[in-house]
Amino acid sequence: MISEADKFPAIHSKISKNWTLIIKVLFSIFKMIVVIIPLMMVLMLVLTLKSKEIIIEIKILIAVLTIAVTGLVVWSLIKQGQGKAGRKITQIVVDSQGIHDYSGQDLVRSLKYSELRPAPENGKYDIFIPRDQTDADYTVCFYLFDDAFNTIKLQAFTLNADGVIINGNELRKHFIKGIIMFRPDLKIDPGVLDLYKLENNNKPASTY
Repeated sequence: MISEADKFPAIHSKISKNWTLIIKVLFSIFKMIVVIIPLMMVLMLVLTLKSKEIIIEIKILIAVLTIAVTGLVVWSLIKQGQGKAGRKITQIVVDSQGIHDYSGQDLVRSLKYSELRPAPENGKYDIFIPRDQTDADYTVCFYLFDDAFNTIKLQAFTLNADGVIINGNELRKHFIKGIIMFRPDLKIDPGVLDLYKLENNNKPASTY
């Protein structure tokens, strides 16, 4: 008997080391520039305050701008540090159970097909692309149950890894194929099927 894993083999993410290195270097340079700007403004403020030729109104304006920019930079650095506090995702796997994020060999989180929910209030589609999207990189959305608020919420399908994924479209397509195979009760927007060149020959069930 053929198992689900054999019928639906897992696909692993492929990370481009070269592109990842380039982006990290560029980001490091950008971060250095962001840090240098408030330092230059503080230096300018000190020189301005010492000057006897500059009127008090200009000194106050420069002081306010320096405080605002410095505060914004400090806040952004703190938020960035908090975002990196979690474990780095080094690999993404799509298999017969769903999609899984790994840090090395350790599983960090999973989104299983069984967790997907029908659209609330008899929505037209359960898996769809929002019609108000204007960018070329279309984002597929679906519904999940939010335990914290005891309600169904809309979730965008994103791939987050510590590196540049070069087979992201293949991973997304495989995930949609998994929904077609393992969740035939869910209604998929034809636009999603067209985007990934897939066919859905399943007849949605009335209940799950």
